[in-house]
Formats: sequence, structure tokens, C-alpha cells
Amino acid sequence: MSPVTGGVLAHGLPLGTRVKNLVLRLSPADASFERHGFPAQTSPCRTHLESVIRTFVTGYNLALEVNDAGNLTRRLETSCPAPFLGFAYEGVGLRYALSDLLRPWSISQLAWFTKSVAPRYDFIAMVGAGFAVARVPLARHRLRSFQDRLDPMTAWCVADGYGFHQGFFHWRRFRSGRRAAPRSLAPQNRALFDAGVGRSFWWVWGAEPDAIAAAIRRFDADRHPEMWTGIGTAIAYAGGGPADAASRLFELSGRCQADLLVGIALAAHMRHKGGSAAQWTHAVCADLLHASVEDVSRLVETELSGYLESWDGVERSLRDGCYLGLRGRLARHFANDAVRAL
Repeated sequence: MSPVTGGVLAHGLPLGTRVKNLVLRLSPADASFERHGFPAQTSPCRTHLESVIRTFVTGYNLALEVNDAGNLTRRLETSCPAPFLGFAYEGVGLRYALSDLLRPWSISQLAWFTKSVAPRYDFIAMVGAGFAVARVPLARHRLRSFQDRLDPMTAWCVADGYGFHQGFFHWRRFRSGRRAAPRSLAPQNRALFDAGVGRSFWWVWGAEPDAIAAAIRRFDADRHPEMWTGIGTAIAYAGGGPADAASRLFELSGRCQADLLVGIALAAHMRHKGGSAAQWTHAVCADLLHASVEDVSRLVETELSGYLESWDGVERSLRDGCYLGLRGRLARHFANDAVRAL
């Protein structure tokens, strides 16, 4: 089964909904490497990577059409192959985040959806919400207040999605390595922005290890760890790279090997939680972490519990440090254990 490529606008919808769809609707053409001028237009991985983005667009457009969240999830889960389903929920995250940002006085639709309707896909939906931060005027200046309306255990993913959007749609700005993360971002969000930019290189450079490594090297060294974490997430969640891509990127990451593995672990946890681990997720966990997806997910949960046990109880510190605390513990685990046993 191939990924869905976009729904047709339903003619039986109310006029107001149809007009809204026409204004806000995304085009499947947004997935095209050619449209964005990516250097990797001849990559053999292009078809898979474009399918990921088309599925994101499908999820977003369907969320515009279907107002009932329960019906929406049923439509998604019957039309999207399991390995691609998370990307559809990522698109749904964009749709609900747009509503939240344009109506900040109302109850958060994104928070309600991820808690009550699709908790298995809360992380990836939050990543999609980052696209809204990039697209709504001045929304990045409200990023922290937006995150305050969400679950602090997943809200940090919004900044990652924001960085990915910028790296994907505005990749030329980051080609020289001189483009900084927005100064207005808090430290944790700045780190996650870089992780998202790094993850976007999986598409921009067509999952080609040497090109990706060269792109990361153009940035200041203190930004490399997060970018390699983003690449690790792309390898294990998006997949589609050459057979030797994971091992080659592990070799090229050098001093950032533990950071790459952190990204793989986080992606494996998201995949396991969603019940949709893909063949490529299983493969990279076996090859580089020497463990099953389930065991890797359990490790992430253990390290998160350890972080929470050491938390000082200040709500703001949890919101601003959850990712950094978990990431640091995972990185130390991989560095200390030399990736031979979990």
C-alpha cells in the first residue's frame, strides 16, 4: 500500500467550511523536491521522502474538512499505511495549532485533541504545531505562552517543528551555516529549533550521509549536537535512507555520536507509543542501539522518570527544561555504555 496523496475537497460541506478550506488548504505539490529546489532532486530516496510530506499535507487538509475529531482519526487510520500514519497526525497538529494561535483566548484545541482523542500521537502532533508558529505572523514571539497552554511533557516538540519548517521551506538561508536560531527563543527552544533544522537536512540533502555531515559542519560547533540529534530522529522516524545511511552517519557524527543516538531513541519512543514502528525503526535500533524498539522506548521512559524524580517542583523549570533534562540523561547513558547494552 502506498501513502495517501491528498483528499478531494468535499462538495457537501457548508459554504463557510468550503471557503475556509480553499484559503487554508495546502497543496501536495509542497512535497516536491523540485518545487523547493533541493540539491538532492536526483536522490534515489526522493520518492519516499516526498511521500512523508504528502501524508503530512493529507492529514492537515483532512483536519480542515472533518470537524468531528473521532471521525477524523477513523478516516486517518483507515486511509494511511501504519508507517506513515504519524505524519498525518503531524499535519493535524498544524491545523489545530493554527486555530489556537489565531484564537488565543479560547480553550486549546491542540491540547484537547492530543490528550483526549489521539494521545498516542501527542509528540508528533506537537511537532506539526511548530509549522503554525512559523506561519502565523509574530507567533514565534508568543511561542512560550503557546506552550504554556499545552502539556509540558510534549510541548517542547513545538520548537523542533518550527525549526524543521524553517530548514525545509527556507533551506537556502541555512546553507552557509550562518543563520542563527531566533534570539527571542528561550534556551531549550533554541536547542530544539536547531534539532529541527538538522532534521530538515534529511530531506534537503536527500538522506545522503556525506552531504548531511558537510551541511552540519558549516555551523558553529556548539550547534552540532542538536543537529545530529535531529538527524537521528529523521533516520528512525522518517526513514527512507540508503541501507548504510545510519552506520555511515554514526561514523561521520564523530564526537556527536551520543547525540545522534539520542535522536534515534526519541524517535523509537514516539514510534512505539503510536504503535506504528516501521521496518526502518526496528533496523536502526538493532544496528546502532543493539536493542528492540520496545526496549529503547522503555529506556526513554526510565530516563524521563529519573529526571522527574530529580525535578525541583517549579512548574516553569519543568516547561523550560524537560527536553534538556531528558536529553542530557540519554546522552550520558549512550556515552557511558558505549552503545553496547541498554
